Amino acid sequence: MAEKTKLVEVHLERVEFADKGTAAALRRKTVHSLVSVVHWPRYAYQQRVVARKIEIDGSSRDYGEGDWIDAVLFKESLQLPCAVTFGVSVPLAPDAVAKTLGALAKVAMGVAGDLAEAAAPTKSAGKIASSPFDTLGAILAGTDASTLGEGSMFFDEELLSKGGTRTVGLRATEDVSKPVASAGKAAPARRRTVRRAGDLVATIRVAVRPI
Repeated sequence: MAEKTKLVEVHLERVEFADKGTAAALRRKTVHSLVSVVHWPRYAYQQRVVARKIEIDGSSRDYGEGDWIDAVLFKESLQLPCAVTFGVSVPLAPDAVAKTLGALAKVAMGVAGDLAEAAAPTKSAGKIASSPFDTLGAILAGTDASTLGEGSMFFDEELLSKGGTRTVGLRATEDVSKPVASAGKAAPARRRTVRRAGDLVATIRVAVRPI
């Protein structure tokens, strides 16, 4: 017998960066896209992709009850087994974030039924957009939303039924290097590794609330 679906809301409680790419970025206010890819939310759908805009002043931000519009990630009917992968971008210009959300909204507008209907209200909010899609890369192609780090969280029966909080580490997906000034024109170009694949770049705490 198929598992029953559970409707849950998932939102941010805290975001903390260990690395934003540069020391200066870690100290200042930055804007990022945070993408949530829900894997097999229920039988008929392989993935649901949701991207939202997050603004962080310094290295961390805590979200309170009054920050719902800035903290909500997605509301979804889930059926075990399922999981979600979170990906945070490098600091972006506001127009780059808008381009990412616009790409998702454009895809969502071409989807019939309850999925498109669910995406419509979020489009007007300007901070979040969602769509069903099989390949995140295809949605984000050309948006320049380079991923800073990724991490995954699995759902279980207790989390879907009773709710709770989980902390997810977001780690660099590949090595990142920068050119180093050479001693002279004849010297070979050198590069210095500033981040290695697997390095922890950020931590998020998310709350799951059954509805």
